[in-house]
Amino acid sequence: MTQQPDTLTTALDYAARGWRVFPLLPSSKRPATPNHRAADCDGTDAWCRTGHAGWEQRATNRPDWITRAWSSNPAYGVGIACGPSRLVVVDLDTHKPGSEIPEPWKTFEITTGEDVLDHLAGVHGGTITPTYTVRTVSGGTHLYYAAPDTARRFANTAGKVGWLIDTRAHGGYVAAPPTTIGTGAYTMVDDRPPAPLPMFLLDLLSRDQRPTTSTTPNGSPNAPQRTSSRPYRAVGSGDAVHSASAYVDAVIDAETTALNAAPDGGRNLALWVMATNVGKLINRGLITEHAALDRVLAAAAGHIAANAYDTYQAEATIRSGFHRAATRRSAA
Repeated sequence: MTQQPDTLTTALDYAARGWRVFPLLPSSKRPATPNHRAADCDGTDAWCRTGHAGWEQRATNRPDWITRAWSSNPAYGVGIACGPSRLVVVDLDTHKPGSEIPEPWKTFEITTGEDVLDHLAGVHGGTITPTYTVRTVSGGTHLYYAAPDTARRFANTAGKVGWLIDTRAHGGYVAAPPTTIGTGAYTMVDDRPPAPLPMFLLDLLSRDQRPTTSTTPNGSPNAPQRTSSRPYRAVGSGDAVHSASAYVDAVIDAETTALNAAPDGGRNLALWVMATNVGKLINRGLITEHAALDRVLAAAAGHIAANAYDTYQAEATIRSGFHRAATRRSAA
């Protein structure tokens, strides 16, 4: 078995990459310093003479400071401050036995953040770029990506990208190899330099959780904005186009009725089923995906207004249904 490098050597290696590190308490993910809260800061700590300095402000890539810190306690773990290190770390967790699996992931039999991310990449036409990768103590995965050169400062997210997916950026940190907790250790599984943040993830992290909406007749701002109701691909005469349009309208009206009748606790599944069935219309060229998304979102407006899910969550479910329809078609 290959022996893990000591924490000081590894912390210095991270610093050489330009990453900002700080010590973690032995066998813990808690920062070793400061040992007081901001509310209790009295300015006597040398770091706090001009104001309270937390772990993010104390994170450093200076070799002398790093050597001094870990030489004082070789049992310290290593924390990496993501924001100052220009990193966005995607934290992929695993399903905890006994906890509920939400739809549509239950239907897909998906139980890991890695599979959720893979599914979302397919839905959004993206690619999970190979990058610096760490296996966590709990069996999850950390994907380290280089933060984009934009004016936007990415912050931490929890579930915004998808189920079992969190991200760490400004205001966040990760425990890094060879940090140990109990009998487990964080281990590096891919040592390549961090790749640029994939475009589909950049889009998901940059977007507002509630896409553009329009006001409904009753004044509710929750109904998605609809585009033209004539997005169908014309094949043949005008009568054929009208027939196709009428057929699409009939299918969507029937699916909307079923969606509106969905009971509490089954609304998300009903939305996914509707999206899967409307996805078949997309496969047949009767409606574009963009227009189908608008119409299914409009059908879900009542559930969105009732806070069964928000518009962003509804869109993710709909795209998953479209993806399932397309997958079944390709496998047929």
